[in-house]
Amino acid sequence: MADTLVVLDFPGRRAEAHLSDLRLEDLGWDVLYAVSEPFSRSVEPSRYVAHLAGRCSGVPVRAVLAYCMAAPLARDLAERLGGADGPVPVVFFDGEPGAGAEIRETVGGVVRQLTGGPAEQLGGELAAAFADAELRERPERAMAVLAEQVVRLGAEVFRGDGLDEDEAVEAATRVSGFYLDWIAFLVASFRAGSPSSRAGSVTHIRSADHPVSDDWIRAGSLDVHVVDCVRAGLLADPRTRELTADLLGRPAPAHLDR
Repeated sequence: MADTLVVLDFPGRRAEAHLSDLRLEDLGWDVLYAVSEPFSRSVEPSRYVAHLAGRCSGVPVRAVLAYCMAAPLARDLAERLGGADGPVPVVFFDGEPGAGAEIRETVGGVVRQLTGGPAEQLGGELAAAFADAELRERPERAMAVLAEQVVRLGAEVFRGDGLDEDEAVEAATRVSGFYLDWIAFLVASFRAGSPSSRAGSVTHIRSADHPVSDDWIRAGSLDVHVVDCVRAGLLADPRTRELTADLLGRPAPAHLDR
């Protein structure tokens, strides 16, 4: 039995719990957190998925687990990792398709975190670059515009702290790197999930207040489970952990005997 779980969940601080909070390692599974440093900054889904698949090279994968907007990338990765029998199984946790509005909201939040001020409404060139049509057709330009603006904004803050121009730009470039990795991940997911003739099995574990329906999910079979909890607590709820363990079954005995 293949008994490695591949997890797609971008790390970092957020109100919601993380897939790592399920502590599936404690149940005997090998867990591979594929979205980790060094991150891909490709916004082309096939290249992002190839980067993730490279992390899984030689690994016998039981299932791909994904949280929120990582779901479209997870479906594409499951297809790439699959064999003659089809894609490997996928488990979504409050899965949803990539949404341009959420990306723009995230970009506004990045501005707030870099400047220490309120999240700004996107305006001008940045707003135009992150319109849905532009994200689909010219995502590299959107990322280039974002990179220029976040470095400029960050450098202004560092200059205010007393750094000279070169030091300020260097510091802003370094600090903004994680945020650009995060936005690239969201943009790649926004553009992922193209139709496929090899749709596999998807299990969707949802919180009671998850706002997105399951209509967007293309799967050979779809099994939906609702946990009676709020979205922020889904991955910290012991019922989610128990349900996930029941659905996945037991890992191979060799892992339990370690």
